[in-house]
Amino acid sequence: MKKLTTILITSLLICATTTSAQVAIRADVGVAGYKTTCFDPAQVSSVFGLGLQLGADYDIHITKRFYLTPGLYWSYRAASGNSPVEDVYGTELLQEHFLNIPVHAKWKFDIRPEKFGIYVYVGPVFSVGMSSRSNFDMMISAIKVEGTYNYFNGDSDFKSPVLSGSMSDKINDMIQDELDTMGVRYSRLEARLDIGVGFVIKGNHELVTGYDFGINNRVKGALAENNFMNASNLYVGYRYRFSKKKH
Repeated sequence: MKKLTTILITSLLICATTTSAQVAIRADVGVAGYKTTCFDPAQVSSVFGLGLQLGADYDIHITKRFYLTPGLYWSYRAASGNSPVEDVYGTELLQEHFLNIPVHAKWKFDIRPEKFGIYVYVGPVFSVGMSSRSNFDMMISAIKVEGTYNYFNGDSDFKSPVLSGSMSDKINDMIQDELDTMGVRYSRLEARLDIGVGFVIKGNHELVTGYDFGINNRVKGALAENNFMNASNLYVGYRYRFSKKKH
């Protein structure tokens, strides 16, 4: 999947040198958040972490001020919190990679032509998960346990550094059974809404700030019956937009 991402982004950049379209490369950094709402009993919890985004987009000029801007970018999210397994104490570090396709509607206003402008944008983002894996460091009945869990396929790999191989395998089986019972799975597909504002400096340079948030439930299976989880990202970024070719 990472090779596919590189190929697709490279293809967009090639368009910048072979057509008159305005292609931009983008880089963003921000605060990623995960909000989980439990319906019974009513409870809301949130964790926050790091968000990174790299990719490209493509301005399609519709009218003097209005553009459609599809794109493609890779995103990384990381956040730490408590273990989701009942009666198990420890920490979890979640790391996720997504391939994202935004389709923005953009309204641009030239304050000083060729020198300074401003635009606002809004639109959906369709995302496909490449990986969603957590690293755990836990204590179970005073026994230290370390391991990983894949939220997309439900595979786990836990072990105890103080126990023999067979006993350590039993620990992994116990945790796997508990996670299977809880139905802890995340969907690979996300739909989000992205809104933001950008500042254009000397035509090619853009500074942006935006916020996107999930509109579908990230959890699936049994866990989704009583829980709703979505991800969000508050970010700032930079765009370099290639100039149109003159004919």
